[in-house]
Amino acid sequence: MNSARVVFVAVALVFSSQLGSAQDLSRYRVYVLESSLESVLAASGARAADVKTLHERPAKIQELEWRAPYVGSGIQLADPVSGAVFTFCNDALYQVVVSYDRDRTDGLTNSDVIESLAAVYGEPVLRSARTRPPPALPDTVVVAQWDSNDSSLTLLRGTYTTQFQLVLISKASSARARNAIREAGRLDAIQAPRRELEQRKKEVADAAATRDKIRMTNKAAFRP
Repeated sequence: MNSARVVFVAVALVFSSQLGSAQDLSRYRVYVLESSLESVLAASGARAADVKTLHERPAKIQELEWRAPYVGSGIQLADPVSGAVFTFCNDALYQVVVSYDRDRTDGLTNSDVIESLAAVYGEPVLRSARTRPPPALPDTVVVAQWDSNDSSLTLLRGTYTTQFQLVLISKASSARARNAIREAGRLDAIQAPRRELEQRKKEVADAAATRDKIRMTNKAAFRP
């Protein structure tokens, strides 16, 4: 059995044993769309300190980046996942972006990976490469796509690399998040002049306080 086939078997076993039931587009492995941030932290073993708050209003948008523990390249059945980014809107998981280790998917064709995913999610509705990736993931091409009324799953491959990525999205929550992010940008633009003025005032006040402290220290120590 050649090395590419060994990797393919390993990936197939990992997908088959750890992903959700067939054609269930509401989950990736143990991670279920609409889950809370706390439950994803518990399932992934990530730290609360790893969570970034991207926007506070009109909805709280948070992001958790998780990286897989290091595994030596000599382990044939090692998990091919190198990391994942989980995104939440008002504490509900609406997007999962999974990245696969290039070394552990080396030699796999698009059809190899689609075959593994199809065993879990069923046949894709799109099975040919096209150049319209999600806006947040440039320099990729869409390899395959699965779709339901509530969610979608997209397999991507790098335009200039061989790295695979998988994107799971809750359609309704994703739409709400996109609207909230656009509104947050609009509010930020409106409030930017006021925040800039407040920052300048703070810098002036801090500089004055520093000068006063230096003056009092020097005055107390000064001898004619």
